[in-house]
Formats: sequence, structure tokens, C-alpha cells
Amino acid sequence: MRQPLVYIIVLNYNGRRWIEACVAALSETRYDNFRVVLVDNGSSDNSVELIRSGFPQVQIIANGGNLGFSEGNNAGIREALASNADYVVLLNPDTKVRPEWLSELMAVAETSQNLGVLGAVQLEYDSLEFNSWTRNAAGEFLEELKVPESARDWIPMEWVEGSCFAVRRKVFEVAGLLDPIYFAFYEEIDFCRRAACLGYKVALVPRSRVHHHRGGNWEADPSIKRERDYRCDRGQFIYASTDPRNSIFRNLHSYFVTLGTKLKDTMNGFSPARLFDLARIQIELVAMSGAIVGKWRRDRARLVSENE
Repeated sequence: MRQPLVYIIVLNYNGRRWIEACVAALSETRYDNFRVVLVDNGSSDNSVELIRSGFPQVQIIANGGNLGFSEGNNAGIREALASNADYVVLLNPDTKVRPEWLSELMAVAETSQNLGVLGAVQLEYDSLEFNSWTRNAAGEFLEELKVPESARDWIPMEWVEGSCFAVRRKVFEVAGLLDPIYFAFYEEIDFCRRAACLGYKVALVPRSRVHHHRGGNWEADPSIKRERDYRCDRGQFIYASTDPRNSIFRNLHSYFVTLGTKLKDTMNGFSPARLFDLARIQIELVAMSGAIVGKWRRDRARLVSENE
């Protein structure tokens, strides 16, 4: 029986600290029909040369600049779809996969055409303990996840993290790619919502496991933590404002609730820099209000079409 063709997209931006271990672990994957594509967002640390010389089997796509998480990954997704991939897996460079990670994902994915987006259980980078994403996003399932052999084949989730993000080809075809309105953060949550709106299920696969450091270059360079927080807050506002299941006015209400919550948190631990950044985000959102409304209309049109 033919195994589904899986394209694994590793998006790199100055990831020399992580990338060699990531690709080396991928080479130990116990699954026969997969390809690895390194998409580079304009790195300057010779990480691409490291992979080109050490792992010649890896295909490399050079974007020429930092296009962000969404559009950077989209370059790899387009290549995968053009090469007739059955599934595309987005994988962060600060991960190390376990040998059976992909076969476990595919075994579950192939049980139902309605399983559209799947994620692995995430462990600490250098231990078998659950990392912070698993503890927080899947906290209610931790006891089950501790014994994967007796766990369910898959656990329904609202979203799985983009650090290990397996997507059925058909979902990209009907829901579109990652939305470039998000430069970084919330793009995978948005994609999971769009997939769910079109009838696809999002699943965590207990027996698929990857080690993930979390934070990558954002954490490695504390000087850009402020930019990380800015990008994350910006993404959350866009996400709150574009739910295709809601009217524009209800989404506007969600936006103001998000703003009120963030202002309250900022004032409780008063930070002039964070207050300034929240103000900057509001100015940016006003300037891009047409793009935000346009996104809502596109996503809503897909939802309406699906339900007709």
C-alpha cells in the first residue's frame, strides 16, 4: 500500500544554533515517503551553507529576505503542493523529532478524511518532560498523555502549534494557505479556525512526539523580546477581529474586549514601553483596517459557501 507523500517544511532564519540537530533528527525518521525542504528567510549566519554541505538531500528555497512565518512557510507549501504532496508538515528548526513521529501522525491522519490538521505532543528540548505548550494547551489531557500506549488515537483540539503542524492537502486547497496578514504568531490558530469552519477536525496525536525548545531565535536574543510581544499582541488583535462565524460588529466587540484586557494587564504592572507598543498596534490596525475587513470577508465567503 502506497504511503502518503509528505513534505516537511523547515522555515529557517539565522537558526544555525538549532538547524543541524533538527535535520539530523529528521534523517532518522522511520517513514519512507517524505521530503525535507528548508525554506530560508534571508539568514546571514551560514546556516543554509551548513545544511547544503552536510545534508545534500534537503531541498533549499531561498526567499531572499525575512518574509515572516506565514509567507515564509507559504513558499514551501506552494512547492509541496506543486510536487503533489498528500500532506505538508510545518516544523520549527528548534525541534528534534522522535523516529516514529511521522508514521504515528500519518497512521492517524489516514483514518478519516475529516482530520485536517494534526499536531504532535511536544516535549522539552533535552528531556522527556512535556514542554510549556503541551502543559498549557493540552493541560486537561496530561494524565492521558503520560501513557501514550493507552491513550486515544487522537484528541480533538481547538488548535495545534505551528512548530509541528501537519495539514492534509485538501485543506490548503479549500481554506487557502497561511494568511500573510500575520507576520508571526496566531497564523496557525487562524488556520485551524478556518479549517474547522469548513468541517475539518484539528487533532493532537498522543503517540507522535517531538522535542521543541520553544522561542528559538526570539528567546536566544533577549533584545528582540519586545518585538516578539509586539507581533504576538498584533496577531491576537487581528485574530479577535476576523472570526468568520461572527458579524463585523461582534468581531469589533471582541477587539475591544481584547484591548481592555491588555490595557488592564499593562496598567497592573505598569510598563510605559508596553503601553506605547499597544498604542502603536492600534495605529497600525487602523491603517490596515481595509485588509482586516477583506480577510474577514474572504473567510466568511468560504464558510457561507461550505454551508450552502
